[in-house]
Amino acid sequence: MKKLVFVIILSFPLLLFSQKSDIKGKNIVNYERLKFIKTNSEFSKITLVNNNVKENLVFKIETHTQPKFIYKSATAIPIYKQFVSKGTAFLLSFSAKTVASSLETGEAKLNLLFKQSKSYKNNLVSTQSLSSNWKTYYIPFQSNINIAKQDLSIVFHYGFKPQAFLLKNVKFEIFPEGTKLESLPKTQIVYKGIQVDAKWRKEALQRIEIIRKGNFQLQFTKNNLPIANKTLRIRLKKHLFPFGAAINAKDVIANNEKYKNFKKTFDLAVFENDLKIKSLRWKKKKDQVIKAIDILKKDKIQIKGHVLIWPGFNYLTPEIKKNKDNPKKVTELIENHVAGLLKLTKNKISHWDVVNEAYTNKDLQKITGSEQILYNGFKTAKELQPNAKRFTNEYGIISKGGLDTKKQEWYYNFIKRIDENTNGLVSGIGIQSHIGSDLTPPEKVLELLGYYATLGKQISISEFTMDIQEPKIREQYTKDFMIAAFSHPSVTEFLFWGFVEDDRKKVDIFKKDWSKGAMGKAYFSLVHDKWKTNLLGTTDKNGLVKGRGFFGTYQYEFVENGKIKKGTFKVLPKHRGTLKINIK
Repeated sequence: MKKLVFVIILSFPLLLFSQKSDIKGKNIVNYERLKFIKTNSEFSKITLVNNNVKENLVFKIETHTQPKFIYKSATAIPIYKQFVSKGTAFLLSFSAKTVASSLETGEAKLNLLFKQSKSYKNNLVSTQSLSSNWKTYYIPFQSNINIAKQDLSIVFHYGFKPQAFLLKNVKFEIFPEGTKLESLPKTQIVYKGIQVDAKWRKEALQRIEIIRKGNFQLQFTKNNLPIANKTLRIRLKKHLFPFGAAINAKDVIANNEKYKNFKKTFDLAVFENDLKIKSLRWKKKKDQVIKAIDILKKDKIQIKGHVLIWPGFNYLTPEIKKNKDNPKKVTELIENHVAGLLKLTKNKISHWDVVNEAYTNKDLQKITGSEQILYNGFKTAKELQPNAKRFTNEYGIISKGGLDTKKQEWYYNFIKRIDENTNGLVSGIGIQSHIGSDLTPPEKVLELLGYYATLGKQISISEFTMDIQEPKIREQYTKDFMIAAFSHPSVTEFLFWGFVEDDRKKVDIFKKDWSKGAMGKAYFSLVHDKWKTNLLGTTDKNGLVKGRGFFGTYQYEFVENGKIKKGTFKVLPKHRGTLKINIK
C-alpha cells in the first residue's frame, strides 16, 4: 500500500520598525498658550487635568456629540510659526490614553492634520487610534511644498462618535535641512508572540495538524477489479471549517465582480445590513434579500443570519422608539418582527445571531424591565427554525489587548443567564474581534477562547477587522490571529466584516482593483495554500491509496484511456474505514 507524501514549508517574517534617531529637532510648541487651547463646545470639551509646566500639561478631550464633519471638533496646537522649505521633516509626538469610546475597538480616534497652505488639497493627514493604556505616539511628516509662515499649523481633529481621551507631552519638532523622513522615529507596532520562533505558534500549528485534519483511505476499482499503479491527484475543494465574510444583497443579485470574487474566496456569507429590522421595513429590501439568499443557496454558500434582536434605539425602527413608554406594545413589535423574519427565511439560514451587542444596547431591556425579551428571541428561534443554531454576538471581548475583564465576565455570565432562562438554547458564542491599535497577543486570544470554551458552546470569530494600516504588521497579525483561532477546537467559523477595501479601511482581502491587500495575502497564504491539501499519489496493487488532509470535500482525478476521470469524496472527523470508489 502506498502513502501520499507532501511537504509544507512554514515561513513567518520578523517585522522590523523604525527606531528613535540621534538627530535632534527643535520643538516649536508654544506651551504658554497650550494651556489655553479650546474646542467647539457644541460638540466637545477640553479640561486641563494637570496644570504643570510645559509638556507636562495633561488634558482630557471629550467629544460628547458627534458633529456632521470630523473637523467640527478640532484643536490647533499653538506653535512658533516660521517659513518652511519643501522637503523639511517634522515629528509630532504625544502621549495619550483612551478613557471612553463608542467604537467596537474600545479606542478613541484622532485625525492629525499637518496644514501647509490655505488649500485643503495640501493638507497631510494621519489617523491614530489610541490605546486604553498610556502610550507615546510618533507621527513624522515631510513638507511637499514651501510653507508660508502664517500657514504652518498642526491640528487635532476628534469629531468622531462620543469618546474621551487624555493627552500629554505634546511636541512638534522641526528638523535640519536634509533630514530624511525614514530616519525619524514612528510609532512602534509590535505584539507579544510576533517572533518567528514563538512558542505559541509552534504549538498552535501542531494542534491544527491534530484537530483539523484526518486520515483517509480510498480503494479504486473498475468492474470490481482494483485499479493498480494509477497516478492520481487529490485536492481539497471545500473546507469543512467555514471561512466567510459580510456581503450585501445587491452585489449577490447583480452577480458583479464583488460577488464573483466572493464565491471564489469564501463559503460562508453574512449580510451586513440586509436582515436587520430597519432594512426589512421596506418590501423592496425584503424581496431583495430573499432573492440574494436563494442565489447563495444555489451557489452552495452557507448563510449566517444577522441579526434577530439588536436592542438599542439606534438599530431599531422609529415605531419602537415612539412606543418606549408602552412595554407591551414594544414586546409585541419585537416578537412579531422576530417571528416574521424566521418564517420568511425558514430552511434558508444555517445559524443566527439572535442577540447582538446587549452590553451597550439596553433600551429594550429598560423598556420591558428585564432581559426576558432577549430570552424570548432564543425560544422563538428554536420553535420556528429548530435546525438553525443560535448565537450571541458581542464586541470588545478580544480587542483592546484583551484586557477588558469587566466586559468579558459580563458576557460570560450573560450567556449563562440566557441558558438558565431558556433551558440551554445558546448554541454558540460570537466574538466580533474588531482589532484596534492594541494588538491582543495571540496567547491572550487563546486564553480568552479557552475561557469561553468552558461554557461548552461553539465559538464564532464573527466580525474580524483591523485598524492598523501598516501592511507588514497588518498581514502578520491577521495570519497569527487566524492561526490562533483555527487551532482552538471550540472555534467553528471565521468571518471578516467585509472583504473589499473601502473608505473605512477595516478589511482588505481585496483592494479596489482586485489585487490582494495585506489581510488578503495572509488569508490566501493560509486558507488557499497551507491549509488546502493538494496531494499526488499512486494506487498499490489492490487499488488502495491513503493520505491525510484537512477535513472537507475533496476532488480526485486521473487519466483513464486518454480521458480524465473525476469524482469527489469527503474527509470528516471520526471517519474510519476504506472508502470504495468504483469507476464506470
